[in-house]
Amino acid sequence: ALSEINIPSYVLTIEQKGGERRNHAIQQLSALGLRASFIQGFKKNDPSILSAYNGFLNRLLSKRSLTNGEIAVYCGHRKIWREFLSSDHAYALVFEDDFRVIDEEKFSRAIQDGLTQPQNWDILKFFDFKPKRVLERRAIGSTGIVRYKYAASGAVAYLIDRKAAQKLLSRKRFFRAVDEDLSWPWELGLSIWSVSPNLVEEVSHNLGGSLLEMDRKSTKRRRNIARSLWGNVIQAYKLARSKAYNSSFG
Repeated sequence: ALSEINIPSYVLTIEQKGGERRNHAIQQLSALGLRASFIQGFKKNDPSILSAYNGFLNRLLSKRSLTNGEIAVYCGHRKIWREFLSSDHAYALVFEDDFRVIDEEKFSRAIQDGLTQPQNWDILKFFDFKPKRVLERRAIGSTGIVRYKYAASGAVAYLIDRKAAQKLLSRKRFFRAVDEDLSWPWELGLSIWSVSPNLVEEVSHNLGGSLLEMDRKSTKRRRNIARSLWGNVIQAYKLARSKAYNSSFG
């Protein structure tokens, strides 16, 4: 049972105790027999988040500007990784507060399978939004895991090891969204796998709506042609780097 696994679990939230998302996460965790620490994230209007964001590198190396909400979410994940590294544990389970487990039994087994074969992954994701082409499939215990051409969007639920947390935090200031950073794994030498099919879904639409979506839409409306053309150059570069990186797994 998951209550017996000796790794910390963290839930990222910006709500106070008693909030709808927080209560939802508590109910999900108790159904799994998991105890987790709620980590208070950052509000998008918190001025402290901007010191962790590199706007110059964003313009140079990313297809679009980040919204303050996305910057705040990345700062929240970094806070969790630091908390995890201050423990003496080798692995941690990380959730955002709008996660919902689709199949409790399979999810519990996938975590246990992942922990028995940690040499297979640095980050093991349980949710992917619109995943790309599968390059490789493996079975760990009774759980199927896959490696995609690029890691897909979504950082709603994942296992992470110490090395991956250290590598991600070695970047003093970030310039992409957290899940987009994971789709450039060669930059930090990360091995990112996903349990397939998804065992977790993101249910913000049932909990007052996505905190990021409206801001993203307004940023898209403001994007200019030069930025879009430069985005095509970045995408071509990413494709070339991804091919070289993926061939190293062969």
